Amino acid sequence: MKGKPLLLLIAAGICLPAGDDVSRHKKAMDQVQEWKDDLKDALDAKAAAKAAGLADKLAKAAAQEASLWNKAKQDDALKLANENLEESRQIFTRVKAGNFDQALQTYGRLEATCRACHDLHPEKRLIQQR
Repeated sequence: MKGKPLLLLIAAGICLPAGDDVSRHKKAMDQVQEWKDDLKDALDAKAAAKAAGLADKLAKAAAQEASLWNKAKQDDALKLANENLEESRQIFTRVKAGNFDQALQTYGRLEATCRACHDLHPEKRLIQQR
């Protein structure tokens, strides 16, 4: 499973050597993108159990991202990670309630906040901070 080691390191609050930050973070984000792609497919197919499981994984990843950006004092990235966390939780709740149209709308907002964070490139600032 790609990206799992970084997610575990972030969850444990372990700082990575500067040279590894960007590459490991990219691998973790590649895994998140796979989950998002699979979530979109599950939402389109109205596959509730699969969509709920993926939304839960995304919420956990967003919480780990929020922890990373909080520790790094990257307020703009922290704000977006918290928005992703809330959107992932909303998708989970809406899927469980059978509200797939609302879940898809929330998925669109999740995609937008992901793109906004990618545009910031906060992982590159981690290297500059060291």
